[in-house]
Amino acid sequence: MNTLKMVAITGITAFSISTTQATEMSYLYKDQRIMAMGGANVAAGGYSTSLFANPAGISQVSNEHGMVVELLGIQTGISSDSESLFSDLNDAIESEDEEEIVAVIENYAGQTVHFDLSNYSSLTNNHGKFAWSVGLLSAVDANITPHPNSFEFLEVQARAYGGLTTAFSYTFEPNQVGDLSLGLGLKLISQQSYEGTITPSELVDYNNLGDNIRDKMESNGTALGADLGAIYQFKSYLNPSIGISILNIGGLNFDKHYGYQPMTVNLGTAIQPKINFIKKTVIALDYVDLFNANQTRTYTLDNGDSVSYTDIDDTDFVKRIRFGASALIYDNTWSSLELAAGLYQGAYTAGFTVTASIIQIGFSTFEEQLGPEYKDQSDRRYELRTGLVW
Repeated sequence: MNTLKMVAITGITAFSISTTQATEMSYLYKDQRIMAMGGANVAAGGYSTSLFANPAGISQVSNEHGMVVELLGIQTGISSDSESLFSDLNDAIESEDEEEIVAVIENYAGQTVHFDLSNYSSLTNNHGKFAWSVGLLSAVDANITPHPNSFEFLEVQARAYGGLTTAFSYTFEPNQVGDLSLGLGLKLISQQSYEGTITPSELVDYNNLGDNIRDKMESNGTALGADLGAIYQFKSYLNPSIGISILNIGGLNFDKHYGYQPMTVNLGTAIQPKINFIKKTVIALDYVDLFNANQTRTYTLDNGDSVSYTDIDDTDFVKRIRFGASALIYDNTWSSLELAAGLYQGAYTAGFTVTASIIQIGFSTFEEQLGPEYKDQSDRRYELRTGLVW
């Protein structure tokens, strides 16, 4: 099976005729290191990928070892049941037996699974007052939720996207109380998104599956978005900071297809207490999407060739809270170890990042809320990241 067909399989969601949903709050990139500590980064910063939370966050990137180079940052994530569902569905398609496909749908009824694969490579340099970062992003993701009925449908909710990201920050001292960092970010992103239905009979004809998906549900778009942010770092005990960011000014709209990014306002606070035997400790709390720009998309499928949806308001408080802590146990020229834990959308997160020479490996787990309210529908995910860093 070629790559397009495999992406199609991982982007398939089976639904009944009734209205259903499997949507999460908008994002472009979830760094495994940040997700390990609950996804809180608006006021903490410290990574090249902090630009996805607050462009001023790159002002907190360590300049102890000079320019930070991150290449081939391959990251992949799956849900608990992803591997078994993908394997069973692939076997059923290979058998060319519609009844076997239906049996897989029935066996995994109501279980939402997720798959993502991304590569983020970047150059970041903090010169003290001035910091900059340039990155290249490429990614695919998909959600799958089987819902059997007397009519079987397979819905694609997936995207393949990528582009260029840049961020700049400038730090000055407006008074003796602390330092103020201001950030500007720009993102140029192109994407192909897929929303629609496929029948078991179309899956059996997998030689034409790629063409069917393109004809029925592919949507292409390119968008340019700007980000603004600020972090105020107090010069006092615990090194507290507060942050605010406005992401996707004007919106990465993509004609409102799956994967569009609304403009959001995000708030955060963090402290960095000094603890013996730990190189750096960060404790952070964020509240994202202050004005509830994100919406929950609900789908109504009435036959195998059409799909309609309605975007409804999403105002859930718990879904917008991120809280976590990270501890850089040690960090030297050749190696480092960072541990993290937190709460993301009301559920625990945990993870670690290890660097040995120029090789970096990290793991994290978190739980994504997919319904309009906390605990309506959740999906625990596991992210693995590898890359070259120096």
